[in-house]
Amino acid sequence: MAQAKAKPAAPSAAESLANIHALFNAQSRGGMMYDHLPQEVRATLCFGARLSRNHVSMKLADMNDVDRAKLHRTINKLGESLKNLQSCPLSEFH
Repeated sequence: MAQAKAKPAAPSAAESLANIHALFNAQSRGGMMYDHLPQEVRATLCFGARLSRNHVSMKLADMNDVDRAKLHRTINKLGESLKNLQSCPLSEFH
């Protein structure tokens, strides 16, 4: 009777997340999402956070803590502010 081959153990959740981040060339979930935003969206966010034009092409992980905090604060402000406008139909948007 042939013995069944032992299956390799599944990676842990932490290992799986690390593999996903490496696959998308990002260090965090936020970095992965931010780094893949369209340039015009990143430019808008950086402008709102009063960051330089150089920041638009930077990865989130390459920014310092202060710049990341400014960007995070701007994203949260815009998100809250735009929720109501998002549901407004074009016919009422004048």
